[in-house]
This record gives sequence, C-alpha cells and structure tokens, in this order.
Amino acid sequence: MGQIKRRYFTWYKTPIILTRLINISILFLLTSNCLFAQDKNSLVKDIRSKYTEIRNNIDSYDTTMIDFFDEYTEGAVAIAYCNNKELKLIEVISYGEIGKHQIDYYFNYGKLIFAFEQEFNYNRPIYWDEKRAKENGDDEAFDHDKTAIKEDRYYFNNGKLFLWLDNEKKEKNLNNGNNSIAGKELIAQCYKLKNKFKK
Repeated sequence: MGQIKRRYFTWYKTPIILTRLINISILFLLTSNCLFAQDKNSLVKDIRSKYTEIRNNIDSYDTTMIDFFDEYTEGAVAIAYCNNKELKLIEVISYGEIGKHQIDYYFNYGKLIFAFEQEFNYNRPIYWDEKRAKENGDDEAFDHDKTAIKEDRYYFNNGKLFLWLDNEKKEKNLNNGNNSIAGKELIAQCYKLKNKFKK
C-alpha cells in the first residue's frame, strides 16, 4: 500500500491573500482610531455642555463648606454645590504666602466627569506691600495683576481619565506612567472629599 502524502494548505504564503489581509488590518486600525477620536470628541463636547450648565446655575445650588486650616500653611476650604441633594461641584482652594491652588471637581449623577486645576503663583508674598518692600531693599511689592496662572483640564469617563489638557491646552500622553497615576490620584482625592461632605 502506497504512502499517503499529506498536503498542507499554505494560504498564508500566498502573496495576494497576504496583501489583502495586511490591507484589511491597516483599514481596521485606521477606522478604529478614527472612531475612537470621534467618540472622544463627543464625550468632551458632552462634558463641556454639562460644565457650562453647572456654571450657569451655580448661584441656585445649595452649598456646604469645610475648612482645612490644619493641613495648609494659610488654610484651605472646600465648598460642595448641590442641586436637590445631587452633588454637582466641589471647589477646593488652598492658600499659601506666595500663591494659591484651586481645583474644581464636576459631577454628573454622582460620577466625576471633569476637573479644572489652577495654580496661582504670586510675584511676592501677599503681605509684601510697598512699605515692607522698601524696608527690605526690594523694588517690587505684591501685585495681584502679576500673578502667573497655570491651568490643567482633566476629562473622565466611567471613573477613568481619558483626556488631560495642559496649560497650553495640549494633550498629555496618558500612556506615560506618571500621567496615568495622576489621573488615579485625582479620582482618589475627589471621592475622599466627597465622603467628607457626607458626614
């Protein structure tokens, strides 16, 4: 009885099929990136709309305030804004001699959707008036108009940071380890504050 020769189908070695598979893969990658960009853009647009709604109605919300004088040199305050017991915004302002830090957390149905962070750096300490400047041989006193402001914007979806715009409104790489950690830390701080207002 003759030996049966086995033949294996070598479709992956066929140039035409291989070329088609590569083209389909490239098309899929390009399409998925495009869909992700569209999805990200629609999320950002929706979050900005909710942000505007909260800012426009802020005067009608109920407020609760907590002081943190023991944690910062010049003290800090957190203010929660609620609409019919639904948390909309927590503002946290911490004060220092040479600047202040403010971060606002925006919520939708109890979930963090956006954080706006501002770092204010004064040209001189707040108590450095003209008299004190002259006494110390300094030709410059504290001037509010000379305050340098650095801003960061953080966009969240389902408890995850998906977009971070820096002071130049440029997108930061969230695949960088430190950047992804920053997003997790913001979420942790935010919900820690949220729990303090529940007490």
